[in-house]
Amino acid sequence: MEGFRDASTELMFELARPSRHDVVLDYACGVGMAALALAAAVDQMQAVDELPDALDEGRRLAAEVDAGGVDFLLTDLSALPYIDGAFSLVVCKDALHRLADPVGALTEMARVTSPGGRVVVLDSIVDGVTDDALNDLERLRDPSHRGFRTANRLEALAEEAGLEVAELRLERKTVDLDYWLQAAAVPAQTADVVRRRLREMTPALQERLDLAFADDLVSFSYDVAGLRLEPA
Repeated sequence: MEGFRDASTELMFELARPSRHDVVLDYACGVGMAALALAAAVDQMQAVDELPDALDEGRRLAAEVDAGGVDFLLTDLSALPYIDGAFSLVVCKDALHRLADPVGALTEMARVTSPGGRVVVLDSIVDGVTDDALNDLERLRDPSHRGFRTANRLEALAEEAGLEVAELRLERKTVDLDYWLQAAAVPAQTADVVRRRLREMTPALQERLDLAFADDLVSFSYDVAGLRLEPA
């Protein structure tokens, strides 16, 4: 659905190449943005998470846009209620950095992926310059955040889970600071801390993040990695 598509979602589509014949799982779906974006392209879609409030919001959004083909389910992400090979496509978008056991999560995704199927993972990444700063900002914005990783580390986690990296793509994402904070309902006091941290960054870090100040507007950019994975 067009309203749920952005640059990183386009990358997800390019890696997943969904078809009507796919049976799809949106793993750790949150409010289901990936599922709702894919809904018009597939006939069978399950969206699962451990967060009941997020799932309720996903159901509300699905009803609002008439995406009746998306089935939201509250479940234990470490033990999905599906048989082995139940899905031809599994997607996990913007969630791996929140999970306590990423290898376990990827292993479970691999388990429910059918032979010849694929797993598509998208997550923000860091490098030697941005690692500490970007993770610090994200923890302020979202206390459930556990850690962004480098692209190489994401590949290694997938391989530990028994998945082969068929393709790795990078996308540069630019965000408006106010929208980025509002989307996560960040309290005003914490938002002020984030703004101060950005202004106190070294010139090298500001350059790496494409940090820009224009009157009251602030924006910055970071990289998103998209991986197309296949069961080994």
